[in-house]
Amino acid sequence: MEIKVVGPGCARCKATLELVKKVVEKEKVDVDVEYITDMRKAIDLGVMATPAVIVDGKIVVQGRIPSESEIAKALRK
Repeated sequence: MEIKVVGPGCARCKATLELVKKVVEKEKVDVDVEYITDMRKAIDLGVMATPAVIVDGKIVVQGRIPSESEIAKALRK
């Protein structure tokens, strides 16, 4: 499983990254977490608003900080 957190490096994006890492550790899931700050790559991934969370190529949240339960649910799919 692969998770990408996308954002330009703002406080909300960093908070989203930390939240994702926290949930991954709590759920004890084997995933690769990548933080993408290159906005050209973000556009190529289909992200229109940041912060965004992409799980296995599918955008699950964008434009807001997700809740822990949203991230946990996305990890279980």
